[in-house]
Amino acid sequence: MNTVFDGEQRKILVRIFFGWVLLALLWRWMDASMLSQLESPVLGNVYKDLTFWLFQLLGVQEALTTGHGLALAFDLLLTGSVVLALVRPAGVWSPRIYCTAILFYFVTHTTYANHHYRPIIGLLVAGLPFVFRSLDRFGRSFQALRYYVLFLYTSAGLYKVFRGSWLNMDQMTNIIENTQLELLLTHGDGWHAQLFTWLLVHEWAGWALFFACTVMETLFIIGFFTKRWDVALYFTAMILHIGFYFTMDFFAFELIVLDLTLLPWNKFLAARGRTFRSFEDEANGQFEITGRA
Repeated sequence: MNTVFDGEQRKILVRIFFGWVLLALLWRWMDASMLSQLESPVLGNVYKDLTFWLFQLLGVQEALTTGHGLALAFDLLLTGSVVLALVRPAGVWSPRIYCTAILFYFVTHTTYANHHYRPIIGLLVAGLPFVFRSLDRFGRSFQALRYYVLFLYTSAGLYKVFRGSWLNMDQMTNIIENTQLELLLTHGDGWHAQLFTWLLVHEWAGWALFFACTVMETLFIIGFFTKRWDVALYFTAMILHIGFYFTMDFFAFELIVLDLTLLPWNKFLAARGRTFRSFEDEANGQFEITGRA
């Protein structure tokens, strides 16, 4: 069923989603991860990705990072488009500029980071529904974004199931050893390192957490058949994010914006509208009574 929003509800969703995107970009500014903060990198890796190769052949990555002035202008354009979307939520040009700029940022940053940091995909697709002026297209694309979120979690769970990794008792142990060695060597006295050490010693606990993660991710398949459990799936996603932080020192802040599509915005915004109209009617009634007096 199509998700229907009116113009005012769309404005509220623009401010909610782009507000989260702005927080994510400010976080990346503070983390020195914007293109102007990469200090003109030279070595990159375009992987076996046709989109990355196309950008590479066109010289996009090099052009955006060679000169600090152009890189800074691009970063300001990217951030400014988000701010403008918040200031003018009825417009569509700001989201369109943002979606184009964040694609260039994703490809360029990933190329020189030599690592596909997948949570940025959250920022990459979160603005897509808002590029449409038509409320019908907006509702349909918002619905499509929800299904994309369900696909992300379900595919992650099914990959673990069919690959058989959930049957390996040492799967979590191997993940910790391959990803947290530097932390264990340099900050071995910290609470996070102590937690990883405990999980390495108690292999059964690590496996139990990995198995629970597999089950929770696979449960998102329910959302393809009904929206009845969407709120529960949203909180399941939050539990997974928190769990990933504690067990893998990984927090996908940029991906959480997509999880917002699982919330029943139609009910939230409709209830807000009824409350506002009731307050307005009451205020008008008081005004009329005062006027007669």
